[in-house]
Amino acid sequence: MRMIFKYFSENVVEHVFVRDNHVGIKCTLPQDYNDSFELFLGVKLDQGSDLLATYSEVVREIPSLLTTCFSKSPVVTPMWAHYGNNHNGFVIGFEVSELQEVFQDLLIRDISYRDRPSETLVSFAQMAAYRKKPRDAMALRDAVLYEGYFSKYAELSYEQEVRAVNFEGYVEDMSGNKILYIPKRCVAAIISGAKSSSQTKETLQEAAQKLDAGFYIGKIGRSYPTPYMITDAGSGKVFADGKIAPAIAECAECSEPLRANGDLCPWCSIDDSDRIAAAANNPFRILEHYGLLEDYIEGYPARPRKPY
Repeated sequence: MRMIFKYFSENVVEHVFVRDNHVGIKCTLPQDYNDSFELFLGVKLDQGSDLLATYSEVVREIPSLLTTCFSKSPVVTPMWAHYGNNHNGFVIGFEVSELQEVFQDLLIRDISYRDRPSETLVSFAQMAAYRKKPRDAMALRDAVLYEGYFSKYAELSYEQEVRAVNFEGYVEDMSGNKILYIPKRCVAAIISGAKSSSQTKETLQEAAQKLDAGFYIGKIGRSYPTPYMITDAGSGKVFADGKIAPAIAECAECSEPLRANGDLCPWCSIDDSDRIAAAANNPFRILEHYGLLEDYIEGYPARPRKPY
């Protein structure tokens, strides 16, 4: 089972679950996205002017198609920050196979991240320019359309984006917004943010029950490097190998996932003898004992600097 994940702000929770047995997601045109360089990766520009003229003449303007975006992971911290309302929002996981069965004309593809335009487009442009056949012109337009919608600059690769394009027949106009209502059979998981309010969590848990989806509460640990999840029964889960799964092990004290087999996380492994030894060797405590700590700190340069 392959899942893709949609990040939401907490202020849309009521709109997302407004229709029984469905999840509503907003679809937009590329020009309305917050990335000014959408559809920007075209043909390499260091071609001859004749080739670029053919490219411009044949392609003209890339059609603007309704689009919605997902991620391959529900634990991308920048995505939680940008689209999940700084962990106050939520994420919904969808099964790709079910989506494609329900919306058979929906084109769902992973984004290809590049630091330069595709070399393939040059050969398409050359064929269109030199052979002057209609099928070559159509092949160029199709290739440019695909590259435009399913490639982005490499610096955005942290998004792990998956994009769904071309479903004008599926969306509904709701107060000027284009909404795709996805049936419950496609919904696999609902994850609250680590900072979601209790009211948001309750709403999401109720929605998950109605949709027969797994419900998870997002957590930010002290040592685990990405957000993790717990079930409403308190069982810890992580996202690994494309799946929401049990961790290799859990800390016996705080239940935080461990990255290797063991009993305690690094912080809980600190015992009283460690704390006593650290306190005895702390130079700040020595300065404080003699009443010198405050003067020492005030006399130290306030600007952070490299320790080497």
